[in-house]
Amino acid sequence: MGLAEVKHKQKLGPDPNNLHWSNDQSKFGFRMMAKMGWTPGKGLGVNEDGMQGHIKIKLKEDTLGLGANRNADADKPTHTDVFSQLLANLNANNEAATTKSDDNEKEEDVDKKEKKKRKKSSDEDEEDAGSGSSSSSSSDRKAKKSKKEKKSKKDKKDKEEKVDKKKSKKEKKEKKEKKAKKGKDDKEAKKEEEEKAMQQTAAAVRNAARAKFRRSKKLAAQDQARLNEILGIAA
Repeated sequence: MGLAEVKHKQKLGPDPNNLHWSNDQSKFGFRMMAKMGWTPGKGLGVNEDGMQGHIKIKLKEDTLGLGANRNADADKPTHTDVFSQLLANLNANNEAATTKSDDNEKEEDVDKKEKKKRKKSSDEDEEDAGSGSSSSSSSDRKAKKSKKEKKSKKDKKDKEEKVDKKKSKKEKKEKKEKKAKKGKDDKEAKKEEEEKAMQQTAAAVRNAARAKFRRSKKLAAQDQARLNEILGIAA
């Protein structure tokens, strides 16, 4: 069994081309156009070169949206194609960047090796020049040794100073943090004390009002005439 296209079932009316409407000469539009000088079979306009018939009805036999064209959409790239193209471009750029960085690293290594060779050759030349005079070479060695010792002492001193500076900065920072924390704790404690004082004053006012009410109630209960007046009992 071969491949077959999907069948579209569509129910047609008795008058699919709407001929009954187009041939009806009793309509308002037909009579108005006839009054303005138009006759059936001629075109619209002064020169009668316009449309000669009404707009035709075209049946839609697919499930596409209005204005959509299946063949035109097939040529357009999909989201998957666009994403794959973008990914390929990014990979190509990344490979180019990595190759460039590798070339730069190789050039740097070559430059370092050449510098080492030059330095080694210069040191050998100095040693050869110094071998001619033994007395001058010994004094030069002593001077170089003293210079190296001075330099090492200076470096050591600089390192110690840096360490001391770091320690002092760290201590200052810790003191500052402790001070800020202490101030925060003091503020919180002060706030708590104020809240407690407010609660106590509110409780005192409430208790005073309650005591006043009880006192007035007690006085009213002691005086029989006043009690009768409150309860509405005749004397």
